[in-house]
Amino acid sequence: VLAQAISQRPRACGSAAAMQSAQAEEGAVWKADGMSQDDFMLKDECIVVNYMDEVVGHDNKYNCHKFVPGQPRGILHRAFSVMLFDAEGRLLIQQRAASKITFPNVWTNTCCSHPLHGMSCREVDSPQEIAKGDHMGVKYAAVRKLRHELGIPASELHASRFKFMTRVHYWAADTGTHGSDAPWGEHEIDHLLLYRLKPGEVLNISEHPEEVRAVRWVSREDLRKAMDGSDSGLAAEMPLWSPWFRIIASRFLDLWWADLDVAFSTSKYVDTKAIHRFDTAEEHHGGAGRAGPFLSDLAGAESTAWKESGDAKRRKVVLDAQRDDQKLGFMNRGKIASGASSVKQGAYGKVPTHSTSKMDQLMRPLEVAAALRFKFFGLLENNLKKACDDPDIAFCDDMLKKVSRSFAAVIQQLPDGMCLDIAIFYLVLRALDTVEDDMTFYIGREHEKEAELRTFGAKRLTDIACSIKGVGEGDERTLVEKFGGVSRVFKTLPKKSQDVIMDITEQMGAGMAEYAAADLGQGTVDKAAYDRYCHMVAGLVGEGLSRLFVARGLESEALLGQGEHVWPFCADPNKQPSNLGLANSMGLFLQKCNIIRDYLEDYVDGRAFWPQTIWKKHAITGDLGEFARPTAHGAGVRLPMKGEGGKVVAKGVGTQALMCLNELVADALELVPDSLEYLERLHTPSIYRFCAIPQVMAMATLVACFDNPKLFTGVVKIRKGLTARLIIGTVDGPDAVHWWFTQLAKEVSKSVASGSCVGAGGEIGQRLAVACQRIEDRTRARARLCERQRMCKALAAFGTVALAAAAVVGIQQGRLGRALR
Repeated sequence: VLAQAISQRPRACGSAAAMQSAQAEEGAVWKADGMSQDDFMLKDECIVVNYMDEVVGHDNKYNCHKFVPGQPRGILHRAFSVMLFDAEGRLLIQQRAASKITFPNVWTNTCCSHPLHGMSCREVDSPQEIAKGDHMGVKYAAVRKLRHELGIPASELHASRFKFMTRVHYWAADTGTHGSDAPWGEHEIDHLLLYRLKPGEVLNISEHPEEVRAVRWVSREDLRKAMDGSDSGLAAEMPLWSPWFRIIASRFLDLWWADLDVAFSTSKYVDTKAIHRFDTAEEHHGGAGRAGPFLSDLAGAESTAWKESGDAKRRKVVLDAQRDDQKLGFMNRGKIASGASSVKQGAYGKVPTHSTSKMDQLMRPLEVAAALRFKFFGLLENNLKKACDDPDIAFCDDMLKKVSRSFAAVIQQLPDGMCLDIAIFYLVLRALDTVEDDMTFYIGREHEKEAELRTFGAKRLTDIACSIKGVGEGDERTLVEKFGGVSRVFKTLPKKSQDVIMDITEQMGAGMAEYAAADLGQGTVDKAAYDRYCHMVAGLVGEGLSRLFVARGLESEALLGQGEHVWPFCADPNKQPSNLGLANSMGLFLQKCNIIRDYLEDYVDGRAFWPQTIWKKHAITGDLGEFARPTAHGAGVRLPMKGEGGKVVAKGVGTQALMCLNELVADALELVPDSLEYLERLHTPSIYRFCAIPQVMAMATLVACFDNPKLFTGVVKIRKGLTARLIIGTVDGPDAVHWWFTQLAKEVSKSVASGSCVGAGGEIGQRLAVACQRIEDRTRARARLCERQRMCKALAAFGTVALAAAAVVGIQQGRLGRALR
């Protein structure tokens, strides 16, 4: 789309005069005056392409050429290589200058560089133009760079005389210059261009010293001997060769050169369809991102798919391989100083988890004390244990502990009867979620997955011998394999509870099936689809919980009412006051926090949920995975990296990922007032704790994710000690819950006020500030009561200690007096 849009701009640059005219009409002209290599790397915007050479965006040269953890092969971009011959058939080659950042001092073809985004004489070629074989963008770029590097005036070259031959896709880490941990390299789809001078035609060559160290005219035979070392004299003069030119010379150039007249006068050797893919020599593998061979195997798979099934299959094979390689780079991103070391997350364990070091945790004594209190003193009663004489209930209790981890205790402390309702409701939805989350079992049989989700309630929940084989991992797999135990307990619940659980399961299964069939590789289509998905998987949970609370007579129908947010998936509150709008707001807040936190894991799974209408405002390519690149989330600046790679990645780095993240955080924070309102309508203490714990933990998780580049390299989790403090806070009651919301909102508002977060000075910062202010206004009064209560407890404790100390002193003084007498 980008290429087509740009291609609509007029093009009239076939000659030097025409180029100057077009530049005058269209705006900025590329200039080299006073510019250093550093300046070019920051200023020039390369054309970012996918493996089919289709334009997907642009980025600066620095970012495109960084071979670092997270993008081990850099960012694929478009390039060109010119082979310029004189009338006698000699080739002009150059030795790159020592000041070049990538591959300095190597000998290579006449000119190799990049067409750029945003040039006044357009250098972006569309797929349609490339297919015709006469695409002019790379040719205009060639004229521009020949002038810059070799001083050849534009008047001595004509863009239309460049002959496009074919394309080469290669990658190479610059290990020769920078060692085995090289942070620089090339990853390009290279458009190969030939140019031949006419008899008597002479070029005025004046090398730019920061670009070119030397030039030389060579014959075909001399080039062969110099490159293969058969002429020791030539090999000594030209010992180093660029990896791309080695491919070009050995695979293509020699054949064309042997038949140069035919190569220039016919289309015998022209290939506009193929993209020839090569891994370079092993010496150019590795780099800071530890990249290994990949393209040669892809070339074989591509060729087979193309021959057997045509263009569509070829395209799918190639782009799927690109996504897989990119995801592998995101998951295996080397050793980042921020500590993404563990590779376990939930049952699926596909991306690193950012854990807190033991030393960091020990430096927080209040959290350590809370964790010890929570572990050894049992703050919450287990009402489910009373019914565990029944083997099916015992199985459900065991599964609850394994698949919900710390949240099991929050369910178990609910009143008798209610705790069993909620335990079964949780396990049913966890089983349904296991089916939805499994991205491997149903490959090629997606229709079966949709059917399973739609019929799960009617088919599985009523089957007391139910067993689903091969789905999920770890404890979740056990749950669905032995699901009959859950179904048997379900049948013992009160009729009203059964009806609620069945209704929500059927609604949620239908919603999951709807999204299972959708292409979510790049997130939901828009904000409305994002909200609807959150409703399907979490808003409905809020509805079900609220209905169960009311059905058991433990809460009033006020809980089923409307909040300040009006949702299109809820009934009109004017016509149906008990429309469960408030319950949906609570569920959406929890789910949005999860979706924000799980960015990388969801993207790797191929089912992401960040809305396109939000992230595409910030991205510079058309891929949601862009944010996982270190060049997009402030790596080296906001996220430290070890070694030379850390210094390299900081240059030209973008923060667009953090801008998008902070907008989504603002969107989630705007739901907190409704969540607090929901909590305030609760009257049963154990139900209050049950609802408050996930809310306050979600708030803490959201604050931990806010403006945090680690989110794009793994899963961000709050500290275990903090989790314990939050749970204890809910046990202490609503005042403590409000205190936590106040403190957490202040963390975000302080970052915005100080300007330290990305986007602080713009619209996103304003939304964050307003959302946090509303939370603080809502919670301030009860937070102050909590502080007073804590102060009184502290004073009382201090007074008790003081009295005890005084008593001890008095006793000791009495003993001393008696001894003296």
